[in-house]
Amino acid sequence: MTAGRLLVVSPLFSVNAPQPARFRELVSRWAGRFEVTVLAFDTGGNAPVTPEGVKLSMMQFSPAGRLLIGARLKSRGRENRTRQQRESENLKGGTGLRERPGRSVRGLLRRMHINRFFFPDVFIVEYRNIRKIVLSLAGSLQPDAVLISVSPFTLMFLAGALRRKFPHIKIVIDAGDPFHGDSSSYSRRLAHRLFARRIERSGLAKADMTVVPTLIMKKHYLSCYGDVVDEHKVKIIENGINELFMGIPEAGAGRSRPFRLVYAGRFYKKMRDPSELYNAVQEFASGEVILKVFGNIQVKYLPPAGDGRFISGGAVSAEDLAREYDDADLVVYLDNAYGVQVPGKVYEVLAVNRPVLYICRDESSPSFDIMNGKEGVITSTNDQRSIAESIVRAMKEGAGRSYRRGSEKYTFDSLASSYGILLEELISGTDKAG
Repeated sequence: MTAGRLLVVSPLFSVNAPQPARFRELVSRWAGRFEVTVLAFDTGGNAPVTPEGVKLSMMQFSPAGRLLIGARLKSRGRENRTRQQRESENLKGGTGLRERPGRSVRGLLRRMHINRFFFPDVFIVEYRNIRKIVLSLAGSLQPDAVLISVSPFTLMFLAGALRRKFPHIKIVIDAGDPFHGDSSSYSRRLAHRLFARRIERSGLAKADMTVVPTLIMKKHYLSCYGDVVDEHKVKIIENGINELFMGIPEAGAGRSRPFRLVYAGRFYKKMRDPSELYNAVQEFASGEVILKVFGNIQVKYLPPAGDGRFISGGAVSAEDLAREYDDADLVVYLDNAYGVQVPGKVYEVLAVNRPVLYICRDESSPSFDIMNGKEGVITSTNDQRSIAESIVRAMKEGAGRSYRRGSEKYTFDSLASSYGILLEELISGTDKAG
């Protein structure tokens, strides 16, 4: 017998992105514990494999959605596969070749930050479609709880629609990032800040429980929306880590030559700028240090082309990335310069059994309290000299150590269990404060 019926609204459930990937991991572990139905868009790719006990209900995009969302997702998927193949070949050849950006109108549209032209985001063109299907499913399934992934933020509106029509159903908002206080450039504009706060307050007020990934985000919500939420209604379930990264054995006793650094993630203008890191690596002689960079990185943020101290490996699978971490002498983590968003990557790098170079702006950086002081973590400010000195320090430290950072708390097995307990308590009415 299950603990209840659960409707999970995750429009991009099948897409290779942090929040959908997180929900796929959680839902797969809730099978048998809950009777789960997942509502997602048919994005044109392969539907994710769901375990027995989990039903996948697929939505179709409207004509506007097919043009503005579906076509972009398909195009981005093809682009990423082509780029991954090309950069995999570059990686095998030990080169850091740049991809030339497309100059077509279609290419420009793909690279455009389309959300800046819509509010709350481009999914507003699909909101009526989503709302209609969610209300229909809620009426037919009569779930005990509806869990809404507010990535995209447009789904914040669903809380009010559900509360009006189904006051008996428990509503859970899962917020990977804040809407008001989001770190994107367009979200810092005055009009966005004013209306974002109003939308977010309204959504949180209608929810029975809000789930956030970090303490800093919980404090942000309590500070901004203390009139509608309290400690009791905001819970923390961290971003999970792939257990592949926890299985990496300790490094050998000797150091590599060149000394190998690995960075995996994206870069952003002003928020996560790699220029100081690149400058620091260039202080070392060729053959002394090499930095490998992985991820869907914009051309303008790629390492200097033709410099043997850098390799751009593009987007890689978790298995391939685990192998790169295994070969590394030092894992690099570059924190956001501002905001309250803690990249999920923070838990991944802590799980890897290697020294970590943590680069931040200062003690107010989002991940500082999580990273600073952890065993084997070298903290550096984001400037060339500090980074170079930290790399030298890492090179001088003894190799072959095993680092204990408590990462077992962030496996998806552990997090899915904790999340499941919160849902059971909410459904049964026995949820406790804290």
